[in-house]
Amino acid sequence: MPQAGANRKPLRSDSRPRLRQPRSLFRRGLIAALAFIGPVFGVLYVLVLPDGPWLAVVITQAIATLLAVVASIAYFRSAIWISPDSPFVTERGFFGRLTTFNKADAASILRAEVYTSDGSESRPQLVVLSADNRRLLRMRGQYWSRAHMDSVVSAIGVPVTIMPEAVSMGELRSDYPHALYVLERRPLLVALVAVGGTAATAGVLILVLSLIKSITA
Repeated sequence: MPQAGANRKPLRSDSRPRLRQPRSLFRRGLIAALAFIGPVFGVLYVLVLPDGPWLAVVITQAIATLLAVVASIAYFRSAIWISPDSPFVTERGFFGRLTTFNKADAASILRAEVYTSDGSESRPQLVVLSADNRRLLRMRGQYWSRAHMDSVVSAIGVPVTIMPEAVSMGELRSDYPHALYVLERRPLLVALVAVGGTAATAGVLILVLSLIKSITA
């Protein structure tokens, strides 16, 4: 029987346990961001003060700070609601999208140790699949602990396939392409998006600097 308050869309009264991403990961990300942003903007201010286009640097820093705040809120809102007694599993992703599936639709669970991009270590991954190999839920070791994954396995209660050895992302893509996100299945597209995003950001910054120079000239 479903728990009281365990709806397809989580509410404040939802009694299902809520799995949250660890705060330690957020702290490490925050420290890394500050270590990068602090020196960069420090150098920019030294270069533009007192007579340079300092306003452009202030605007850029304000935008970066706003994006960091939005990302922080999104991180702490990300969660998975799951219970052995509820038929539904609900996930709120990083971008706020809510997805819900019925446990009856789950046919199997894949667990694997996947090497990081530099191959220095491996991290666990868990994927819940339907009978037609549709990905219902995915948990990556960068964001979820093994204890979280064990909780999901216990609550869903379907057969688990455990890959015997650690694999690379390329091997996982070859053997289980349906378990990956669209961009992970198309690494060339990821590279094009990254290059395009970098070029667009640089173009906007150059445009802002040009406008500020023309105004203050």
